[in-house]
Amino acid sequence: MSVNNSFIYPAIDTANTTRVLGYNAIEFNTYVTKIIYPSPEVEWRPNAVILVPLTTYHFGLLASPIIHFPINAPLIFTNPNYLLPETFSEIIRLSPTGKNVPAKVIIVGPISSTVEMELRNIGLSTIRVGGYDPIFTAGEALEFRYWIPSESKEGMENIMVVPVESPTECIHAAYFSAHMGVPILFSYRDKLPEITRQKLNKYKDRNVFIISSTHGISDQVLNEIKNIMKGKVDRIDGNTPFECTVNFARYYSPEGNFGWNINTRDGWSFSFGTPKDWSYCLSACIFAHLAKHTPLLFVKPDRVPEIIKSYVLSLNPMEKHPPKPPFMHGYILGGYDRISHKAQVELEKVLILRAEH
Repeated sequence: MSVNNSFIYPAIDTANTTRVLGYNAIEFNTYVTKIIYPSPEVEWRPNAVILVPLTTYHFGLLASPIIHFPINAPLIFTNPNYLLPETFSEIIRLSPTGKNVPAKVIIVGPISSTVEMELRNIGLSTIRVGGYDPIFTAGEALEFRYWIPSESKEGMENIMVVPVESPTECIHAAYFSAHMGVPILFSYRDKLPEITRQKLNKYKDRNVFIISSTHGISDQVLNEIKNIMKGKVDRIDGNTPFECTVNFARYYSPEGNFGWNINTRDGWSFSFGTPKDWSYCLSACIFAHLAKHTPLLFVKPDRVPEIIKSYVLSLNPMEKHPPKPPFMHGYILGGYDRISHKAQVELEKVLILRAEH
């Protein structure tokens, strides 16, 4: 009996992976918010939405600490000059409560007054954080986060500094920021911006964690930060973007209780994205706030790097008879044009394996 292969399609999900669909950044963003907030009636309905421009990674990254409680708000990407119908409809569907926040829509970065008026005309209150300059806006987002304090003390004791010119070395910082409310500031490779310096001087009792290799932020800048701060200053980096995500997922500092500290065979969940898809990775950082509280691990579009396989296998729970929790899980960020079915099957294989006694 012959089989017509044109009628054979891969399943969107596997037993231990959930594929988050979307064939462009806006569609993917909306898919994410529908997964996290499936109905306006859920008790974890957002208190606000964070509107950021889909022009550069900077604004979504620096806005990620605002996601955390008590604000509880997803990132909504938009063209800075107009709202697409699907974005407008999703904001209405989310129906933010306005609880614990100064406005139902928090506009971060350069978004036009036309967009703001469109939202106000349907009864949504708005507040602006920052402006055109991402370095300045990061400082304003830090102050906004401290104005509405994070419910996690980690958000008040630590600051992350990331490179302003190297997204692949720092996008994963958004996940811990969304998870714990830790503010993010920017630096040039060889120079600490004056605005960043001012914020560090103002909050010099905090711990600072540099999320970058020396290619993104030099040791000269690290030492300059050490001379400012009273708390701990450390670097979390790697030789490749893939290694950077693994090292951050492993990292823990008792000073400030900072880091995922994922190093045990307890069963964990991760979001898997590609280094080039910054908008997809940032949209999904809310999976670190709600859902399964996932760190981000990078994969390639058509395969899983060995460092990612080895790390995931090192965490798989011990084999049990009969099998029972905990289990591993992964979110696949994007359609098959972003991460192939082949790569998804590779992830399924490493997620499903149990460690032998």
